[in-house]
Amino acid sequence: MNEMLSDDEQVERIKAWWKANGNSIIAGVVIGLGGFFAWQWWGGYQDKLAGEGAEAYELFAQSAFGNDVKKTDDALAQLQSNFGDTSYSQFAAMELARQQVSAGSLEAAEKTLDNLLKQSTDSALKPLLETRLARLLVAQKRLDEAGKMLDSINSDAYAAETAAIRGEIAYLQGDMAAARAALEEAQQKGSNDENINYLLEEIGPQESS
Repeated sequence: MNEMLSDDEQVERIKAWWKANGNSIIAGVVIGLGGFFAWQWWGGYQDKLAGEGAEAYELFAQSAFGNDVKKTDDALAQLQSNFGDTSYSQFAAMELARQQVSAGSLEAAEKTLDNLLKQSTDSALKPLLETRLARLLVAQKRLDEAGKMLDSINSDAYAAETAAIRGEIAYLQGDMAAARAALEEAQQKGSNDENINYLLEEIGPQESS
């Protein structure tokens, strides 16, 4: 059995994960919030306000395109000043967190997502943010905090990912039996996280009694 992953390896793995999945995460949020988005913008608000929000988000996207965290942060602040309660602002905050992770600023990304979690009233967004925060806590070796974060998630849609993170926590804590059980549960629930196979290989075959 190999030694537990180093801090640098943990950071690299979570950065790689965000790079591979960041866009699909945001796309998933868009789909999950589709009904809310349509109601808030095209049903509840005037067309003029919706147009202004879309234009503001487009300006944010242009600033964020260069992956300059400072410019993205400034653009988010400007967007939030006028459209802080909208889905546009939520998507923008998630993009900032993605860039912060890519830059290795895990604490900053945690703060960004935590603020979004506290501000958001949408139930579909809550478990997604909680799983992202749990991964950031794991990457910082704050394993007990990550476990408590997972305890607050009550969504069947995130059962596989929650199990995968619990498996990683158990692995880092040295409890290989619990790690294997959680990782295999994640696979059974449909997770395709490539890190699961990696950790199971590191754990090795289950010893026969």
